[in-house]
Amino acid sequence: MIGKYHASITNEALGSSFNGYAINYISKGNLDSDELRDEITGVTDGYNLSAQHFNKTSLEECDKFLKDSEAVVVDDFIQAAKANGADEDEYYEQAFYDFGRLVHNIQDFYSHTNWVNFNSEEIWNEDIENPNLEDSQKLKTGEYTYFSQFLDKINPFYKMYLSKNYDKLYEGDSSISHYGINKDEPGTISDELYEEKYGVSGFSTASDLAREHSLKKWEDIDKILKEELSPKEYRNLKQDMENFNLTQEDFDENLDTLRKNFNADIKEK
Repeated sequence: MIGKYHASITNEALGSSFNGYAINYISKGNLDSDELRDEITGVTDGYNLSAQHFNKTSLEECDKFLKDSEAVVVDDFIQAAKANGADEDEYYEQAFYDFGRLVHNIQDFYSHTNWVNFNSEEIWNEDIENPNLEDSQKLKTGEYTYFSQFLDKINPFYKMYLSKNYDKLYEGDSSISHYGINKDEPGTISDELYEEKYGVSGFSTASDLAREHSLKKWEDIDKILKEELSPKEYRNLKQDMENFNLTQEDFDENLDTLRKNFNADIKEK
């Protein structure tokens, strides 16, 4: 999705669960996923770059990134809850940043796959092999190269081709480019064709599911934390999260470290 939509979905989904400072870190971590498009030693060499966007790689690789990044986030919050003294803020800012990277992946699932063509009312169960679909083999994400996407964009007949072959490309077994499948913003080809067929915006449908899934992901993680931590540690975690107050200046100053730590932690999974 386009950055402003990632930000609004994140704020709407999680605004009641975190204070404004934490939401800023989560949102900025989310948006940072789109900034990190090149492999950089020590920064982005620990994971498949395309997998963080459910784009131009296998669904299995995307699912691996999701599972690994969730494990990192859980570890982050456990370490933060057990930390004492001056280092506490560093653990929490890493946890919030990493959680932003995780929800970016979740949100892109709905805009970069054909999920909404089969299931427009239920979020994905996060099982690639057995998703909650009647025909799991037809779940797919965008393929091809940036060059092919460029050709797609300048081809005036591309939308006509997609419309004519809608069932085969969107709901069948044929591959489709990222440009043809994405619902990153209102008015994409995929958004318009979906609305023509189903009477509602594909972008809005994907956004609604992404919003619901982002909140559920935090609820799932929070449940794990409550089980893994002692009652006292869990209470301290909630209090510390409520008191978190690092600013945008802190985020900008520490961004390089946050990126490197996320990368290093993903490598260990």
